Amino acid sequence: MNIRSNFTEPSNAVHPAFRYGMLVVCLLLLAVHIQWRLTLPSDYRHDPNGNGVVALMLLFNHLAHNFRWPTSVTIALRLLAWGWLAFGCFYIFYWSHVLYP
Repeated sequence: MNIRSNFTEPSNAVHPAFRYGMLVVCLLLLAVHIQWRLTLPSDYRHDPNGNGVVALMLLFNHLAHNFRWPTSVTIALRLLAWGWLAFGCFYIFYWSHVLYP
């Protein structure tokens, strides 16, 4: 497999119950994070963004790899998913510890 095929090959066939059920789970995680963020007190001293970063990592990877899109959209979603995965790992393992010691 080359790099181009990783970004352009169609997604594997999965059961629609998993495809849409996991999409609902990812969106619920994101909604719970947003609701939690809106209710945080102003003097909260810990990392308020970690849950949102992980929820977006799950959502972007799920959209990129479990749904069928036109080729250009597939490439864009997979680049977004890999980019957000790299940013998420950087944020979780380094930047959150620097910003919120």
